[in-house]
Amino acid sequence: MEWERLPSAEMVFLSRLPLSSLCIADRLPLMLLLVAAVAIGASSLPAKELFAKELPSQASPAKIEIVSFTRDNQVIRATGRVIVEDEQGGVLLEEASGRQWVIEATEVESRRATDRSFKPLTADELAEQMLEELPAGFQIHTTSHYVVCFNTSRAYAQWTSSLLERLHRAFTNYWSGKGLELTEPEFPLVVVIYATANQYRTASADELGSAAGSIIGYYSLTSNRVSMFDLTGTEALRSGRSRRGSLKEINRMLTQPAAQPLVATVVHEATHQIAFNCGLQTRLADLPLWLVEGMAVYFEAPDLSSGRGWRGIGKVNYPRLQTFQANLHTPRRSSLLSLVADDKRFRNPRTAVDAYADAWALNYFLLRYHPKEYAEYVQMLSRKGPLTTGTPKERIAEFRTHFGDPARLQKEFLKRMSRID
Repeated sequence: MEWERLPSAEMVFLSRLPLSSLCIADRLPLMLLLVAAVAIGASSLPAKELFAKELPSQASPAKIEIVSFTRDNQVIRATGRVIVEDEQGGVLLEEASGRQWVIEATEVESRRATDRSFKPLTADELAEQMLEELPAGFQIHTTSHYVVCFNTSRAYAQWTSSLLERLHRAFTNYWSGKGLELTEPEFPLVVVIYATANQYRTASADELGSAAGSIIGYYSLTSNRVSMFDLTGTEALRSGRSRRGSLKEINRMLTQPAAQPLVATVVHEATHQIAFNCGLQTRLADLPLWLVEGMAVYFEAPDLSSGRGWRGIGKVNYPRLQTFQANLHTPRRSSLLSLVADDKRFRNPRTAVDAYADAWALNYFLLRYHPKEYAEYVQMLSRKGPLTTGTPKERIAEFRTHFGDPARLQKEFLKRMSRID
């Protein structure tokens, strides 16, 4: 399996339709899949009221509840805190591991409150839970923010965790420097690394369906985990040597030009995981994909030759720029409002590649020429709660409040981005 055939996945907020029916064709490059079941109650409640009853924050920890529910003819017992609930009894429940369950009222078999206070698992506790869940042969490598579960070489787990810690530091420093209010992750960040692509495909089949063979890594909104496989096992990078080499050998392989798209995909997925765990974005909230995806692309090109940290944040993403500029004077040029109002262009296989290029371009443009307004817009979005849905009209109004007249902004956007080279 050569890396040229391995796009990352498209960002798709999934309903309970089969995953295979929602995944984008394999030809789409460098995209992200965030797996999330968000269709709870949609047939019986207006979207705006779906989970409008967000539980008030309290000084004391939330109490643990035990919810038993039936799904796919199986009874599941989940223990955690209820984040939001609807008037019919549906709940969004979060376990101590960070996993979230979206449970419809019609699925609930029983619900019992306890006197125990909710407390996130420690890294050691979460590591123990992951070893019980994963197949035999997995080991654990922990760092300040990550619990890395792996059945490949420890050297590769160490290389990956070092990359991710550098990304975490760079990401949080970057946004804190722009005045955004960030927090430390409440839960240890779980990353699962499979030794081979085949193992990864098998393990990911339930979430990714038939797309598992074409997606080299993904972040799941519900489990809060990043899953991937050992990139040094890719045929294009073998170079006749074992992938279970030293840190020096791994770094040599993954700094090759052929490896850059693979590493960028891992960074893209990990960027989403950080953003959804540092207070910048809320899982299952109504966040526009142009912002969520464009922000991840903005960070996805590390300079692995730099041992001191992360370099190149916000540099021009030339593949995206080429796509964007190629569409400037064609019928494929869509308006700024079509990108801002809803996520339809990202969900359509015929327009998704162009939408991602536009998303990168808009984030790049706003961060470069309107950074204060951009930071305030992102801070506003960070306050949105989970499982509420805005209308296109509301999205446009929010955008207009922070950036002014979209028609005027579009003229500036197209003019400036047409001159980038």
